Amino acid sequence: MIFKFSQYTIVIWFTLFMITYSCGGEGEKTEHSHVETSISNPKKASKVSIQIQWETTTLPLEMEIREPSGAQTLALWTTGSVKEGKQTPFGDLIPESTLVLKPGSKKQFLLVMKNPTDTPVYFFAAPHSALPVEHSFGFKFKCLCVNHAFTVPPKETWYRVVEIRLAPDFLGDQLALKHNLIGISRERMLQFEKSAGSSLPSEMD
Repeated sequence: MIFKFSQYTIVIWFTLFMITYSCGGEGEKTEHSHVETSISNPKKASKVSIQIQWETTTLPLEMEIREPSGAQTLALWTTGSVKEGKQTPFGDLIPESTLVLKPGSKKQFLLVMKNPTDTPVYFFAAPHSALPVEHSFGFKFKCLCVNHAFTVPPKETWYRVVEIRLAPDFLGDQLALKHNLIGISRERMLQFEKSAGSSLPSEMD
């Protein structure tokens, strides 16, 4: 009689365990399925706010974005530097590094970096990232990350003409584009220009 009772008890406990396990599994499966099928659907907006952000790694200088000066027309990718006191091809600082574009439009502006020191500064840019990620479809940023190292001469201000384009069907009303600028030595810059820089295709090719 004791044996039958014990066996009956075991059957009950086993049945309860299986029911609990089955319910838990279903719950987990349902939650997991929800994550997989949850899709973000950004809406089309009449204006898109685009903020240009910078992070630096071993780079003592800061990057700005500025409007063209209007005194001369510069082609996309134009890169150079001007000495202190000389006329510059760039104009006003763009407030909060934020541009406002309509879908289907484009905007040229200048990246500007001033070097007040007595030594040249060398750097390159890692590929940019875009946030929110669901808004990162349908834009083109012709910028810095082109498998190329740049030099900012001492006591000069470096500049580069860049451009952002939005597709006509771009979805979303805001976008943040971030670059990491990495300072490098002259030796590394020369090595890169001699080897990888000549063999890897760039955005300008």
